Amino acid sequence: MKKYQVEVFCFDVTVGEDYDWVKLQQLDIPAELVQKMAEVGIIEICEKGIRSDQVQRIYKTLRLRRTLGVNLAGAGIILELLDELEKLREEIKRLKKG
Repeated sequence: MKKYQVEVFCFDVTVGEDYDWVKLQQLDIPAELVQKMAEVGIIEICEKGIRSDQVQRIYKTLRLRRTLGVNLAGAGIILELLDELEKLREEIKRLKKG
């Protein structure tokens, strides 16, 4: 029998100037871990917190670490490659349309 783990994260987003911002305390993740993610370039921290579009990157990083045992630097590289793959897929869709 296989076991599956499901995690659900809830937080409130406050609206900023150009982006929605999430305060680091809302993420319920140790601040030092978030700081290390910023140091390796996975996310960018601002005085307001982080942009809401980067929250998904944090949880992808945590999932990569937990399921594959990847360190933060490796997770950063994987996320960059996934971002590039998504851009290429969008470009292919655009080229097929017209």
